[in-house]
Amino acid sequence: MKEYKNLKAVTSMVTGVLSIILFLLPLVGLVLAVSGLGLGILGLKEIKQTGEPGRGFAITGIVCGGIGLLIPAVLGVLAFYMLAG
Repeated sequence: MKEYKNLKAVTSMVTGVLSIILFLLPLVGLVLAVSGLGLGILGLKEIKQTGEPGRGFAITGIVCGGIGLLIPAVLGVLAFYMLAG
């Protein structure tokens, strides 16, 4: 019998990874990063309650979503200082 992973956790991982890959597209990367973070947190809560497998997927989605938010923020700050100074 197959063990099915938590769907929120898997979706979190996919959107988190895509947010890193697509960070140069305006707003697309940010929307994917926020959804990766949110779904990862919801997935972890659900996994804790139900005992489903997929904890690693949820953690990967949270980390990648965080990186997907961090990259545009850092690049925006660098661009601001380069253009202003």
